[in-house]
Amino acid sequence: MLRATTVILLSLLLAAPEFLPPPQSTGPANSAASCGGPSSQLRIMQYNIHSGRDSRGRLNPRRTASVIERSGAEVVALQEVDVHWSRRSAWRDQVGVLASRLGMNAFFAPIYTLPPSRAGYPKRRFGLAVLSEHPVLATTNHRMTRRSTQHPSGSPVRLPGFPEVLVDINGTAVHVYAAHLDYRKSPRMRRIQVREIVTVLDRGDSGAPRLLLGDLNATSRAPELVPLWKRLRDAAGHTGAPTYPAQRPEVRLDHIAVSRGAEVVCSTTVASTASDHLPVVAELRIPS
Repeated sequence: MLRATTVILLSLLLAAPEFLPPPQSTGPANSAASCGGPSSQLRIMQYNIHSGRDSRGRLNPRRTASVIERSGAEVVALQEVDVHWSRRSAWRDQVGVLASRLGMNAFFAPIYTLPPSRAGYPKRRFGLAVLSEHPVLATTNHRMTRRSTQHPSGSPVRLPGFPEVLVDINGTAVHVYAAHLDYRKSPRMRRIQVREIVTVLDRGDSGAPRLLLGDLNATSRAPELVPLWKRLRDAAGHTGAPTYPAQRPEVRLDHIAVSRGAEVVCSTTVASTASDHLPVVAELRIPS
């Protein structure tokens, strides 16, 4: 009887479209119970969605939406987002699909905008996005120095793809930034990009809460990220759990950083292979 019950339970788990264990606390002063419990004033998520493909490269946008929905995140930063980009994502508008499924406002910040694959088809775009359950007051797609993957020369150029979204959180205007830094081993380009991020951060209202969510392609203790920590605080306290690769995480590339105007209740990673990166979730208290 016990053996039969075990077989049934295993069958149910394998059949489930997305089995998500409880979030795990990653900060030294965090409480796993508080992160797994009811949301504080604001729950946010950082997620590189790998163009809607899972850790084995299989396209499954429903799993992507399921991870976000089950996390309870109210504001989400996404990287590697396709909008009519290519066959790898079935030419879908991933921002529109996710926003519709989740009932959230969306801002898409393309890095690349290319001609359509055929006459009369939409333009091909690839970039970042911010989703929000809360009202969006203003949006900007800032430029950043990048080595383009779409041009053979690979010379550094100024390209868009650093979104800033002003979100109304219960009457408080909060600046949300989403970033995706250079993936190459050399830190030289990331160093330039961090300087540019800092410039944008310093332009805003210093009294308003600022949240930076990103795949920074570096650990929090990497020298090129030091200028960020002079203005923002790592939500996981520089001791967060690894986020990449999703199946056997070895390094933390995905980060949430907050200004003094936001209190971190806890920070977690969510176990899921819906992407090649693990999502990071943080719960915050935002003063009114």
